[in-house]
Amino acid sequence: MKKIVLSLFIVSVLSFGSLSASTNYPFSAGISISGKIGVNAAEVPNGVQNALSVLKGVDIALLGYLPMSENSKTGLFVELGYTNTPFGLKYYGTNETGHINQKLITISPLFLMSGFVVGLDFGFAASTAVDDNVVANLLPMENSLNVNVRVGGMIPLHTSKIGVLNFTANATYSLTGSDYWQGAYTYNPTTLSIGLNYLFNLEDF
Repeated sequence: MKKIVLSLFIVSVLSFGSLSASTNYPFSAGISISGKIGVNAAEVPNGVQNALSVLKGVDIALLGYLPMSENSKTGLFVELGYTNTPFGLKYYGTNETGHINQKLITISPLFLMSGFVVGLDFGFAASTAVDDNVVANLLPMENSLNVNVRVGGMIPLHTSKIGVLNFTANATYSLTGSDYWQGAYTYNPTTLSIGLNYLFNLEDF
């Protein structure tokens, strides 16, 4: 057992050293998958309150990365994704929560600097899903374009000649929102997602 623990420790140290010694990601293409939670961050009608909603599914996206520096992790991402915006609502005096999920096709220009990611999501409505009748009269109107600001981070977990596996965390806030209740109110959901992506090294091809 001691030999196994010692071996794992040595492998961990060597892996950490290789990650620390690496510079920027290479010119890459990849795929990402993530889970998400969300909540509406705007005023709601009297008698209604916002509630947290957990996505029953995952976001998926295709990625392209263009490095801008050889000495630091700085570059540009372009992401094409099928994403979700979950949030919940419930009436005062009840324990039942209605969940709304706006599904979007998104195109996202993103900037990476030293592990931090910032950018915008431009989303085109695909559909809206509701899990029960609690929010049947509170459905958002379909917007032709949804714009989110995104802030997050990316941490490498494993590197090889093939590519890099990364842990990702991202927060978004809806700038455009979605009107409802005859346009009297607007949903501005905010979300938090956690997931993984893999960037395949294209520089050797």
